[in-house]
Amino acid sequence: METKMPMVLDVISENIIKHGSPLALKGSEVASWAKELKLPAKGEMLFYTGGEYQMLPFIDSLVKTITHLDQGSKVFSMMMGARNILNKTGFSPEKMYASVLAKDKDRYNSVCFKAAKVLQELGYEFCYSGSEELYSGALLYELGYLEDMKDYVKRVVEVIKRSGAKTIVCLSPHAAEVFKFIYPKMVEDFNFEIRTYVDLVWERRDKLAKIQSPESVVIHDSCRLARELGIHQELRDILESVGAEVKEASMNREWTSCCGGPIKILFPELSHVIGGRRVVELKESGSKHILTSCPYCLSALEGGLAKGDSAVIEDLIEFLYRGVKA
Repeated sequence: METKMPMVLDVISENIIKHGSPLALKGSEVASWAKELKLPAKGEMLFYTGGEYQMLPFIDSLVKTITHLDQGSKVFSMMMGARNILNKTGFSPEKMYASVLAKDKDRYNSVCFKAAKVLQELGYEFCYSGSEELYSGALLYELGYLEDMKDYVKRVVEVIKRSGAKTIVCLSPHAAEVFKFIYPKMVEDFNFEIRTYVDLVWERRDKLAKIQSPESVVIHDSCRLARELGIHQELRDILESVGAEVKEASMNREWTSCCGGPIKILFPELSHVIGGRRVVELKESGSKHILTSCPYCLSALEGGLAKGDSAVIEDLIEFLYRGVKA
């Protein structure tokens, strides 16, 4: 019996390979957040988004669309038929359909802008590949498309090398992990220093402005950041430096509970349940203000919020931006 991968995985993998983005977002769309900043294309330190925050609303919509369609139905066949035709012109109908449903594009795009502004306030200088920036390919590796990954990483490295950078600063821990542990095994002379956004902020946390917050916050540690990259105390140090009161969930740091994000593509309903349980767990700390430092955790936890729940879920970047002068 022939075993086929779920259609949603094929759609995402094909888009990464053909377009450099899981949802075939154009480079101009991925880089639109940076227009006002006029960042240089070359420099010692490369600011890398990988389009991960920017694409999340589209992925959520795509998953909802495909998982609610009967893959044996005429509607699904028509959708896939249209995809095959339109892909020849370089356009993804999944993106077209998903973008109609996406409601959070502006919010997720602004996370990248806010991250860059915080780093600039701390005195960092960096470049950005702009519309040439490609997704890291982390999903190809995580979903088992290893042969495709081996070819794809070469394209990503070419773009990075054109920047002339020696250090890559990743907003997403998924990108940092794949650059740090997987790329060196697939690409010769991948000698870049890999840093996370949290790393850089932590090193200059004494320069952060104090943030007036009337309520305490609780940290949801990203599994990639806490376990694979060993970064968790840094988040607490940063928040302490800006004057925030930090509460702790019962499951924290390396023992953090799952947000449900890793299975969102294949099992969205189960992901929703797991995300909801984690939100409850975090709120049991005594705080209703949840902070995380991963795009997928941010999205999954928001998806787990019960209707009418007053909890606030933010990325650490959004919280720190409050201290940036207008």
